[in-house]
Parts: sequence; structure tokens; C-alpha cells
Amino acid sequence: MVEDSRTTAGAGGFRPLNQPTPIAVEATPQGEPKAVLWRGVYRRVVAVHDRWRIDDEWWRDEISRRYHVVELEGGRRITIFHDLIGDAWYAQPYEAPRERRQAG
Repeated sequence: MVEDSRTTAGAGGFRPLNQPTPIAVEATPQGEPKAVLWRGVYRRVVAVHDRWRIDDEWWRDEISRRYHVVELEGGRRITIFHDLIGDAWYAQPYEAPRERRQAG
């Protein structure tokens, strides 16, 4: 058993995970990504593997984002989103939940 240190837990021990980072994206007039500036070089988007939209928190700070899982030339797959309110693009690490393997 661990003794109670009598100190309060502070917020300083927490750090945000999965924070989006600004990224440069060339997009079509319809908002589909065509190229992404990745490590100093524009890479062509060769495939969009998934896309979804999130509209949330209208009662406080509104969120409206269009996400894309894109494959860049060279094979790298990244998740990017367009902030529709601020009209800015971001990369955000994301891994979709995996299906549970059934014991057999």
C-alpha cells in the first residue's frame, strides 16, 4: 500500500495528447486535399482513404472540421483536417479503433 503524501494532485502532471499541428495543404475549390507540405516538400495526395465531418460544441466554442485520411506519394498515410471556422488546415495523429480479435 502506498502512503498518502497529503499533497494535492495538480494539473501540471497532465499534458494534452494528440494535439493538431498546423500544416500547409493545397485543396480543390470543393475542399478536397490535392497536396500536403510534408517535411518541407509538397507531396501529392494519391488517395483519400476516409473522410468525416465533426460539428460540435455550438453552445461554447464551436467546432466544425472536415477530416481526411490521405495517402501521400511515397506511401505515407496521415490524418488531416480543415477547420471550417478558422479556414486553416491541421495534421492530427489518429488511429482508428481496431476490431477485437476473437479467441478461437
